[in-house]
Amino acid sequence: MNYEEQLLVEHSRNNTDLITKAIGGNAKEFKKIIDIVYKGKAPLPQRASWIISSVSEKHPELVTPYVPQLIDSVKSFKIDGIKRNIQNTLSKQIIPEEYQGKLIDICFEFMLAPNETVAVKVFSMQIIANHCKLYPELIPELKAAIDDQLPKTTAAFHARARHVLKEIGN
Repeated sequence: MNYEEQLLVEHSRNNTDLITKAIGGNAKEFKKIIDIVYKGKAPLPQRASWIISSVSEKHPELVTPYVPQLIDSVKSFKIDGIKRNIQNTLSKQIIPEEYQGKLIDICFEFMLAPNETVAVKVFSMQIIANHCKLYPELIPELKAAIDDQLPKTTAAFHARARHVLKEIGN
């Protein structure tokens, strides 16, 4: 499949599912999508980032080799949809120990940024919560960040915050 052509057909769940199915568990095909995110011209990177998120649900092992690259570059993306999809993907991955601190710092930065989208904040909150199991000393900091954001955010943030607070034992 020519992924660039197919991504331009439409930006929809059906098209995302079609491309995800075509990739299957094939690492070489998945790399083509990664390359589009990093080298493609708009709107291809944003659309391809949705494919990464979708593939990560069915074949998380395909994403694993790219986790360091995704962490290193997530702050550089100016398009909110790309950041959202990468954060969503990372929220479902096991993060190598040497990248955990960097990712947690990025997530706190995203959570507390006044101009960041709610979706990016929510996925960042989940990533931090995932790491609270390994680093319980993060729990007070995460609770403080949630408390800081509650009066400033939407119902979607509040819903995830309730879930996360329950998950980390509040």
